[in-house]
Amino acid sequence: MGPFLVAGLTVVSVIIATDTALAAQIKASYTMVYDRIRPDPQSGVKVTANFDVTLNESGGVDEQIKRNAGKSNDRFDSKMKLGGGWRVTAPNQLQRTISQPQSVLVVTITTSGSSCTVHPKWTLKSGFNEFKFKRITDQSWAFFTQPQVTSSTCSIR
Repeated sequence: MGPFLVAGLTVVSVIIATDTALAAQIKASYTMVYDRIRPDPQSGVKVTANFDVTLNESGGVDEQIKRNAGKSNDRFDSKMKLGGGWRVTAPNQLQRTISQPQSVLVVTITTSGSSCTVHPKWTLKSGFNEFKFKRITDQSWAFFTQPQVTSSTCSIR
């Protein structure tokens, strides 16, 4: 086993014995609320983001991100190596950093045995005072206030 895989297995503390190719699967979800500044100002925009992260024994990571707001949804799929997107940042902790046009999203998953917690944090890049995100409804760009997490869940299989 390579060092990234050993670290990943240590982080999640779970090995699924029935599938030798699959080390662990993490399902993390959070709901956030923010206000759209422009276009079409709207307060209380509610979005749920679901992260399905599969750690493979080969050191690979399969990631699926689904976002939904009301009846609208979108999805992003990625394949990467542990350390290339998701990385081990501390004992029992995985972190994903996603650069956005005017901000950076850091999603931290902390494990404890077979349970976990998820903590997203958005930070504005220097020189910006609003968050620029793609709208789920039509994939156009819009500008928002600081997202506020209202709930989150996390589980490991």
